[in-house]
Amino acid sequence: MFSPSNAAPLRLNDRLELIADYPFRRLAALLKDPPGGEPIQLSIGEPQHPAPPLLAEILAREAAGWSRYPPMIGTPEFRRAVADWLANRYELPPGWLDPDTQIVPLAGTREGLYEIAQVTLGARQGEPPPLALLPNPFYQVYSGAVWFAGGEPIFVDPAPDDLPDFAALPDHLLARAKLAYLCSPANPQGAVASLERLKGALALARRHGFTLALDECYTEIYLDTAPPGGLEAAAALGAG
Repeated sequence: MFSPSNAAPLRLNDRLELIADYPFRRLAALLKDPPGGEPIQLSIGEPQHPAPPLLAEILAREAAGWSRYPPMIGTPEFRRAVADWLANRYELPPGWLDPDTQIVPLAGTREGLYEIAQVTLGARQGEPPPLALLPNPFYQVYSGAVWFAGGEPIFVDPAPDDLPDFAALPDHLLARAKLAYLCSPANPQGAVASLERLKGALALARRHGFTLALDECYTEIYLDTAPPGGLEAAAALGAG
């Protein structure tokens, strides 16, 4: 923002000062001018291969609809298609997902990861800030979302399986936790949470009353065995 030359700079929000440098930028500085061929850029999830021809065909076929914004909640047909895909992918019980109340279309996963902190943390004046449990290393939007929601991030180092062990935290921290982020398959370490690991994390969240946000944006990148997911764990545990 502009301010008079003799005045202190104006800031939109002091919480901007809490956000650290993106870890991938620091990594890029360490890997500057690597030997060998052109490196593959993994820092921003940019596709490195040509798009499948199927995408170009569908975009061309539906070009007449580009002049209209899609509804914020998506179309009923889209939400039903998403629910059906999830039910098939994770072998969920019939009718277990309601496409009208449990499917939220997003422009990208970052949008949802940010918004979940705004919904769940809800800092109150005069009270200690609510805690959010983050894996370490972590995706930058986790911490940014927590700071802007008025919460305090707790960075949890990986256990021997390269995933954060939230259950190892002391009870006084778990009692203040309102949100936990868990990424599986994890970036950057590539660790995959087993179904039992996911069930344990969900059971812990239920026991202490915090929301478990599972970041599963890499779940369809695999060679032989499809990674398990949070919906699979929730269906196995039942209502809670």
